[in-house]
Amino acid sequence: MIFVFEYTSCVNDFNGLIAEGFLMFKTLVRSKLKPKAFIRPGLPLNLPRTRDWRTDFLDYLSGCDYALIVAPENDWILYELTKTVEKYSQNLGSDSKAIRITSDKWELYKKLKGKVDMPKTSLKPLDCDYIVKPRVSCDGEGIVFGGEVLDGYIAQEFVVGESVSVSLIVGDEVNVLSCNRQILDGFRFIGFRTPYDLSDEVLECAIKTVESINGLRGYVGVDLIVSDVPYVVDVNARLTTPCIALRDVYGIDLLDVIFKNQMGRLRLDLKPLRSVTFYKALKGVITC
Repeated sequence: MIFVFEYTSCVNDFNGLIAEGFLMFKTLVRSKLKPKAFIRPGLPLNLPRTRDWRTDFLDYLSGCDYALIVAPENDWILYELTKTVEKYSQNLGSDSKAIRITSDKWELYKKLKGKVDMPKTSLKPLDCDYIVKPRVSCDGEGIVFGGEVLDGYIAQEFVVGESVSVSLIVGDEVNVLSCNRQILDGFRFIGFRTPYDLSDEVLECAIKTVESINGLRGYVGVDLIVSDVPYVVDVNARLTTPCIALRDVYGIDLLDVIFKNQMGRLRLDLKPLRSVTFYKALKGVITC
């Protein structure tokens, strides 16, 4: 039995992420594998309602063989929940040590420096155009142009280019699930389009990125800026928003794909059936 837990759908917190989180949750719980899950009151899914999510989390976790966690990196939430999973069940996602690295943008930079191209990054102001971003955050929150670099923040070179992402399944080998164009409002993520044509150079960069961090497994998203070369800017050791389109675009059951990957039985033959554009601001999906 598989337990699926998506933080914003099960906890009354992070309401700014609930539209994406809830759609990711629906993508997983509607799998033919029929995972166990609960949901917080007020959301429209026919699942058990939680009164105390922490108690239910441990109860469901201890009663299942496998677990998949989707949660924000903020405040180390994804890291702490994953550590708990590792005590009780078999984790279908990345291990906590890998998440510790990918959740902290400074640690990620140090890990990947010299292995793939990344924007110049520092704990101090840079001698070029730069942005300041929190070391631990998601969804593009807290990013500003230039200025002081406070404790808990990094300065990162501002690279002009196209914002894209690559969704991967990492196991005994690395498989590309989808290539996506990111739609941004300033630095905030507000949507995506998939599938999206990306060069072999970009795909090879994304694959090399995940291969450079031990412990990444299952669904992993790599964010890049394509300029003179592809620059890696973030690694998400969890489901990312483009996963909500995979059933429509490729006709696949994502949870089944993740489980088969864990079992070493994954065979993918992906042919796009349609394209999907998602706008977070509209809280909906447009197919075209």
